[in-house]
Amino acid sequence: MSIDSIKPVKVAGELYWSNWMKEYNKKFNEANDKYECTLGQLSDAACAKLEELGIKLKDKDTMGKYIVGKSKFLFEPVDEEGNPVDISKIGNGTKCYALVSSYRHKMSAKFGAAPSIKKLVITELKVYSPEGAEEQETADDVL
Repeated sequence: MSIDSIKPVKVAGELYWSNWMKEYNKKFNEANDKYECTLGQLSDAACAKLEELGIKLKDKDTMGKYIVGKSKFLFEPVDEEGNPVDISKIGNGTKCYALVSSYRHKMSAKFGAAPSIKKLVITELKVYSPEGAEEQETADDVL
């Protein structure tokens, strides 16, 4: 069975660096013209399924095993009811599941097939809070 005929797989994980799903990450490459979706904390079973698609996984202490899907189109995450989720509210560690397929590119022999994230469903939103942002006080905070 060729990689092209393998059906997409549904994997659960956590999102990181979600702001790159709606704006280009030009930090390392000024010519970058793709949006990025980083899906981490992938289980061993999810990793095995992704490797069957020819995708090589990356690993970092903070994100565990992860993949980075890239697209010329904005990512459109939804909640479990199918309602759009505002990307600017998605913080690191937001739980989700994704429908992932793969595609071959000119560097596939060296780096593996590229992951293509077809659908992104948020199951547990961790709201993004910029570092240094002042927390709002509530009546419960008053001593």
